[in-house]
Amino acid sequence: MEREIARYSYIMVIALVIASVFNYLYQVVMGILLPKHEFGILGVALSIFYIGSVLTQNTFSWSGTRRIASSSHMEEVSKVFRTTIAGNFALAFIASMLILYYSHKSETYLVPNALIAITLVLSAFMTSYASLLRAMKKFRQLASANVMSAFLKLFFAVVLVMLGMGAIGAVAGLLISIAVVSVYLAYYAAKIKLPQSRGFVRDMITETFYVSIIFLGISFMVNSSIIFMRWFSGSDDLAGDYNAALTIARAPFFITSALITVLFPYISSHSNTKRDEYAFQSIKYIVLLVFPICVSMAVDPETWLNLFFGKKYMGGAEVLRFLSIGIGFISLAFMISSNLVAFEKLKVPAVCLFIASIIQVVVVTLDSDPVLSSALSVVTSSTVAVVLLMIYYVKRFYFKGSMKYILKILVAYFALSAVFLLIHLNGRLLSLVEIAISFLIYFLLLSTLGLFDEKDVEVMFSPLPRRSVEWLKRIVSKLNSIGR
Repeated sequence: MEREIARYSYIMVIALVIASVFNYLYQVVMGILLPKHEFGILGVALSIFYIGSVLTQNTFSWSGTRRIASSSHMEEVSKVFRTTIAGNFALAFIASMLILYYSHKSETYLVPNALIAITLVLSAFMTSYASLLRAMKKFRQLASANVMSAFLKLFFAVVLVMLGMGAIGAVAGLLISIAVVSVYLAYYAAKIKLPQSRGFVRDMITETFYVSIIFLGISFMVNSSIIFMRWFSGSDDLAGDYNAALTIARAPFFITSALITVLFPYISSHSNTKRDEYAFQSIKYIVLLVFPICVSMAVDPETWLNLFFGKKYMGGAEVLRFLSIGIGFISLAFMISSNLVAFEKLKVPAVCLFIASIIQVVVVTLDSDPVLSSALSVVTSSTVAVVLLMIYYVKRFYFKGSMKYILKILVAYFALSAVFLLIHLNGRLLSLVEIAISFLIYFLLLSTLGLFDEKDVEVMFSPLPRRSVEWLKRIVSKLNSIGR
């Protein structure tokens, strides 16, 4: 099963990388083609979409995936899928009406947010089909859909913006991509022969209430700060710099999402005797492989901004310092929360993330500087969320850790930070070289300290040819022996 999980993880991560390239190009090209204030408008509109889409991506869809993955009766699968579609549509419709209500008096945001509202309704169907395919472990189709969505968004946005439609054209590109991908996923979902059944799974409503709080809280912490910043500052130019920083800071969160997409059906399955161990491994890899990216962004935000956007948005450097750490903690909270959902422990993470969201709102209002307070609110709320969730998780579930292990991780983080501080290369290509060198040194140190061992190589690289895996295991084993 480890080989299967690793293979699917590679498929999803490779798809994520390809999709991220197109998403990166979308943001970069939009940043180049649009004036800074229009880029700020786009950033606010996209953040509204990301928050609203949680209602379709992570409520009935998440509950549907868990139930379908753990069900042995196809009649039950059919009822769960029907309930997922109906629930997602209802939530998307309500969210769309709220967006239109709060936007109808704004000349700037009425049309972009109207397009976002339509996109949300379409995404209700797209994510419902995706939940069925994910539960059935159809990761190749999901990977293709991710790449297709990102490419189409870029293509149509560029065409429409060049035709003079501005931020509205950029948002319309998102709408078109969601519509096309919905049809694509519907085609493959129809190939899964589900028996005739009647009615709905009513107890999913209770479950999705807590699930919606959990994942809405996660998305709120990631995406709401730019909305608050724009609201309190009233500046679309500042929103442009903030959007550039937020775009880069979100990258580790999207990597976490890809890992969760693959692992969640396995951790949810009651027949899987290693589900507790898989859950722990997921947290371990976030700490060792995802969070260090956030650390590097906090230490040297200029290098990351230069790599993605050149010098145009260097005004977002200080914002990126805070956002990267905040979203790093959110990524960890996201993984812990998804594991608890898989274990059907919903109330505690819902309460923890609700408290964290309230704290974020409070922190935003405390400082007179809307940019600084918005970024600080992400760090504060995410820290509270991680501490509360970690305390609960460590006490009740399988977790291996010690003070010595924590100190080793801190040493590795410190070494990574030191390399970023010592190496300063100008130019976008050289920035990429600097990042590559820094993380190569970091991974060598992980193995030397024994934080990454032969078992990790087996899990992460099992889809590769056996000879390559054995070669990597020998290298890691020699590095492990140095640190003993």
